[in-house]
Amino acid sequence: MQKITTLNGKNDIKLKAIERSDLEEMSVLANNPAIAANLRDSFPSPYSLKDAEAFLALIEEGKLKYVWGIYVKDKIAGVITLTPQEDIYRHSAEIGYWIGAPFYGKGVMSEAVALLTAYTFSELDIHRIYAGVFAYNEASKKVLLKNGFHQEAVKRKAILKNGVYHDEHLMVKMDI
Repeated sequence: MQKITTLNGKNDIKLKAIERSDLEEMSVLANNPAIAANLRDSFPSPYSLKDAEAFLALIEEGKLKYVWGIYVKDKIAGVITLTPQEDIYRHSAEIGYWIGAPFYGKGVMSEAVALLTAYTFSELDIHRIYAGVFAYNEASKKVLLKNGFHQEAVKRKAILKNGVYHDEHLMVKMDI
């Protein structure tokens, strides 16, 4: 298992390894169709405690390398991940995240993305971070724009979600 560094931000927000004691609360937050609507189909919906336990097992087995819980005042609020790419794309990583409804609109995700972006560029051999944002997910796009990401492309009808094709906005931030 990768040792995850705790990243401390403003307003009692920090990123740290997900603790087994937080899985029940995490499953309650993640069991929201609005979260699943903005993520890949591999994200379970409904989301149960069993799903949270399976997710933690993937982390503990080293199958997911960079995963942090997003904590507000030491209470889990969501999850943020970084997936380094390979071969000729080894200088790039994909960022992914979700946050529970009680934390919407409070700047928590903007702070979490800022923390992870700063850590990535200063501590890892990554020079390009990207996210594929569903065209209808304006909140996620705003979080990234606030953090210095720009829209590099629109991938037309690239996503098939719940039987409907959607555009995907490719959001990018580089330090080179």
